[in-house]
Amino acid sequence: MTSAFLPPFPKGPFRFVALDVETANNDRGSICQIGIACVRPDHSIETWMTYVDPQVDRWVFTYLHGIGAMTVRGAPAFAEVLPILREALAGYTVYQHSGFDRNAVSAACHHANLAVPDWEWRDSVQVARRAWPELRGNGGHGLASLKRHLGLVFNHHDAGEDARAAAEVVLRAERVQLEKPRYSTVSAARQARHTEDFDLIDDGDDSLDVTTECVIPCPAPTPSQHAPAPRALGTTEITQGNLKHSHIYLRSFFEAFPEDAVGGSNRALAASREITVDWGGSAAVMTDLDGAKRFFRKRGWIRSFFEQNAVQAGDLVLIEETAPYCYRVVAQPRQRPIEASVSS
Repeated sequence: MTSAFLPPFPKGPFRFVALDVETANNDRGSICQIGIACVRPDHSIETWMTYVDPQVDRWVFTYLHGIGAMTVRGAPAFAEVLPILREALAGYTVYQHSGFDRNAVSAACHHANLAVPDWEWRDSVQVARRAWPELRGNGGHGLASLKRHLGLVFNHHDAGEDARAAAEVVLRAERVQLEKPRYSTVSAARQARHTEDFDLIDDGDDSLDVTTECVIPCPAPTPSQHAPAPRALGTTEITQGNLKHSHIYLRSFFEAFPEDAVGGSNRALAASREITVDWGGSAAVMTDLDGAKRFFRKRGWIRSFFEQNAVQAGDLVLIEETAPYCYRVVAQPRQRPIEASVSS
């Protein structure tokens, strides 16, 4: 399949579009499916979707989206798809649900030595936050939560379906905002400052719910292999600030992490690749690293880690590498003073 056999892109005009991608593995550039939802002036939605051959051997997320090497056999490479999208989306606002999709497109462009499109990106998570603030800390504003809250009907982790869902979120939020009284600029500024504090995690406040974190299984050794011994990267002492803000500083050994998993100071500058963190909970966490603050970008799991291990200020946390791009976080309580018993 070449670009000549790509499905024809819908004809405009459109009010805006929403874009979603699925990836083969934790390299954000490994795009294997792209979906676009085109919203017309009458609010009707037309969806466009194509599979993409990411040209990789490692498939991690097939269990999630059902796409594998056989699915994309004969599909166009990203370099064949991008020229069509670059032209079709020019001049339109492009919504994504969180910062993942924009970063994935940028990473795929980097892999293919292509210029990154200068689309006007917006985040439907931020739109949903303003429309339904009651979901903060109560399921969050991820698509799975909004599906339940709004009664949306779509198959999650299908790029076309997720793009349509993001577009519907924007349309419904517009109706909600029309019905709400205008709020003061003082309140808005205060909310903006709160949102910017520590640049809390990649998918908005959904990261505060451990159950919404993505899971990347680290490779298990085959029967003929022995599991490699974990490699200790270093330990860090937990402060009261760490406990309050739910983060773990990695400063003293930050250079031990792979460079392609280190991003900038905010979500828009996230790394092209992510690591898996096993913290002892029911599910591991996928995140990149904040290179400015030198800690894990996604931190929704850290409060649970602290509580599960009764971590106190002064305790140590050990970071181990268990496999390439796979890490384990282990609490090491400090020696507690033993109360002397009084003998009778």
